Amino acid sequence: MIIQKKNIIKKETIEEINNIVSSEIFNWNLYDEGYTKTKHLGTGFEKKLNKKYKSTDTFQLVHVLYKSNTRQKSMHYPYFYELFKQIVNKMIKRDVELLRMKENLLFKKENKTINNFHIDDNKDLNFKTAIYYIDDTDGDTVIYDNKKLKRIKPEAGKVLLFDGDLYHASSNPTKNNLRKVVNINFRYV
Repeated sequence: MIIQKKNIIKKETIEEINNIVSSEIFNWNLYDEGYTKTKHLGTGFEKKLNKKYKSTDTFQLVHVLYKSNTRQKSMHYPYFYELFKQIVNKMIKRDVELLRMKENLLFKKENKTINNFHIDDNKDLNFKTAIYYIDDTDGDTVIYDNKKLKRIKPEAGKVLLFDGDLYHASSNPTKNNLRKVVNINFRYV
């Protein structure tokens, strides 16, 4: 299942999220989510995908808003939880349990590349992923589904929803300076 929807988030929420992640008080952490660091977590299939599509390791900045196994929350969590509630009410329309929510920031690269394919949690595939695109940019999300690549263009306010067991990858922008998304993992209850 891969679903994209636009115009489901309130204008005030869109503006508030963008203002928060663009402010100097929003802390970013350097994260190396490269395959060479995390290959012990995978099944081996992502290695084949990464080789076939010439995927590359990348660095990104991350702000973890919530992680269920730690129960720690960012001070910005309430604003992003409002975003999550709107996604649930307008798109998911079921009771859910939030597992993880984080903000990802990628920087412009000179050449188009696909970053490493992965699944967000390889221990429990019974979850869904939602990606909220904060701004218009290039740097597609690429999903491997039914032996094909599906590319989703980042557009401000768009929400992408897909099954958690689908391998996916980000791409760094090559025209725009930044690519900012909110990555959300949840499960049905």
